[in-house]
Amino acid sequence: MQHGEFDHRVPIANAYELFQGLQDNGVETKLVVYKGFGHGINKPKEVLAAIWHNWQWFGKYIWDEDIALPEK
Repeated sequence: MQHGEFDHRVPIANAYELFQGLQDNGVETKLVVYKGFGHGINKPKEVLAAIWHNWQWFGKYIWDEDIALPEK
């Protein structure tokens, strides 16, 4: 799950509640909070991070591949 820290359209509390509910039901879950952002991400570095996180998810759950994030 990906969520902006200051999202007013879908409050961050909703993300934490969904995350906890999934964890409580044994679902492998990861929550990435983008600090300083609302509902959308509009800075290149954070957009790239979101793309990488999405790529990792697709790699693991769709393509059965382990995709590592690039080194800083």
